Amino acid sequence: MYIAIKRELADVWLAFSTWRGPNRPLAEAARRKGTENFAIIAAAALPWSTSVASSSALAFLIAFLTTFKPAAFFRSLKHPASLSALAICLVALLGLFWAVDIPWSERLRGLTPIGKLLGIPVLIYYFRKSERSRYIFFAFAGSCTILMLFSWIVLFFPNFAIHYKADQPGVPVKNYIDQSQGFVFCAFALAAVTVEAYRKNKRTLAISSAVIAVALLTNLAFVNVARTALVYSPILAVLFAYRYLDRRPFWIALLALILAAAALWAASPNLQNKISAVFTEYQVRMTDRGPSSVGQRLTYWDKSISFFEAAPVLGHGTGATRTLYQRDAVGKTGLEAMVTGNPHNQTLLFAVQWGILGCLALYAMWITHLWTFRGSGLVAWIGLIAVVQNILSSLFNSHLSDFYQGWLYVIVVGLAASKMYESADAHEHPQIQTQIADDLVRSGSA
Repeated sequence: MYIAIKRELADVWLAFSTWRGPNRPLAEAARRKGTENFAIIAAAALPWSTSVASSSALAFLIAFLTTFKPAAFFRSLKHPASLSALAICLVALLGLFWAVDIPWSERLRGLTPIGKLLGIPVLIYYFRKSERSRYIFFAFAGSCTILMLFSWIVLFFPNFAIHYKADQPGVPVKNYIDQSQGFVFCAFALAAVTVEAYRKNKRTLAISSAVIAVALLTNLAFVNVARTALVYSPILAVLFAYRYLDRRPFWIALLALILAAAALWAASPNLQNKISAVFTEYQVRMTDRGPSSVGQRLTYWDKSISFFEAAPVLGHGTGATRTLYQRDAVGKTGLEAMVTGNPHNQTLLFAVQWGILGCLALYAMWITHLWTFRGSGLVAWIGLIAVVQNILSSLFNSHLSDFYQGWLYVIVVGLAASKMYESADAHEHPQIQTQIADDLVRSGSA
């Protein structure tokens, strides 16, 4: 341990003390390693701490600026996954100038959540030739595994929670929506690692990945789960079976999935409470008996649609959402008087600010990213999980704009697309995916 720490400190000193001379290549390699380490730390911190993840991401960006080659970077922007993300950023930037009656503080606040999409082209460029991008996935998966174990402890011993919430049992930090998003992503990614490892006769890795995947899903079923996860998890399960099974086993697996869902429903009070609460909250809203999560969403959606109808083509401009709700709430009471900058639907959030233009940019990006990960292989599957999960969860939340879910999307899409990046002498995606899958399996079993 001492030797490893000493070596790392020596690399840090070399990276920032040497910029020319015979040791310059070694210093550049050390800077690249340090930059990648910041990305690994950010991924590991994401399930736990917004501030640590943000600080590490900022450190990565600063270090990135000392290592990137401008000409190569701008060439890499031709990747469709990068262009589609940049298109949304451009729309949001231009939207600042037609939000004519919105305070500039609100305009800039509306621009901030979109800025994270700039991370996609940065990651695609930076990690397309890196051998360490897989460690970012391992860091996030390992961090979620530790959080899952801690979640069980907090369920029975709530005082151990870092941020205790009486209405969110088994959630040590952040909230159950973020926790569910990470657990589901890791579970289905590790399920694919299990299959790939088993096919390559890596039995230890296959068993350990399967155990962790099942443990994550078990935690969701019996500890705490976001209701949105109950929407995208079955769809991801069907996609997983379709991708990794032949036709006849697929239909058998589909039947087994239905039976397993029924068994979990019968055995889990957590699932029963989550689903039944939807209908209860809907009735509360219909009878106007007070605020509820479902009632808030329905009210936000009704208002957002009316805001969109008032400016359907270009919207009201970047950052207009909160101001529009504030103006509409004047003189009203109850749910109608609630003010938010987040209508809990990604499409409506874009529609209010940038109208049809923003919606077209959003769906163009999602479709482009789905197309990017249309192939076979582990890397394509991991990228597909992130895109499908984000699209479905954004039906009930603004998960591209939210911190945790948005950054998870950016990191996974950026890294997965970087591994499928077509260089001048490589035109076959499947070959690249196979190589990366081998690297993931090999390093996981090491």
